[in-house]
Amino acid sequence: MTVIVIPIKPVFAYKIFTRKKKFELRKLPHKTSPVKTGDRVVLYVSGSIKAFMGEYVVGEVLMGTPEYIIRILSMRPDSGVGEQDFAYIRGAKYAFAMEILNPLIYKTPIEMKEVLRIIPDYYPPQGIQKLDDYDPVVILLFNKARKETLRA
Repeated sequence: MTVIVIPIKPVFAYKIFTRKKKFELRKLPHKTSPVKTGDRVVLYVSGSIKAFMGEYVVGEVLMGTPEYIIRILSMRPDSGVGEQDFAYIRGAKYAFAMEILNPLIYKTPIEMKEVLRIIPDYYPPQGIQKLDDYDPVVILLFNKARKETLRA
């Protein structure tokens, strides 16, 4: 299984953890999706939070032009995405939408300053970051936090 780390604004993280948002949209420079069904996505909440706050499992993955993604998700009123999300992907060459399944909130968020104390050369993702199950960040931090979660 691949662990995907993505940065996300607090407002969107809140929508995921309250189960209001059922799809996460991302821009791509090429037509290859970096995620697949079953991947684990860890959310780095940016802004004033600066912490890894939880995760979800990827369900369905939609891939294509932004117009295609917008058209498909507009026909799904329960998708939890709207104009604010669509504005983010407009103008990109390609985009994808990943379905959010089983969101978990870490009981204790992993603050970036704690990560740097343990792994000094780690930087939070600016985009999509792929890690494998054996990466020190996954073993030392995310797996431990996963054991102490609250169901969203």
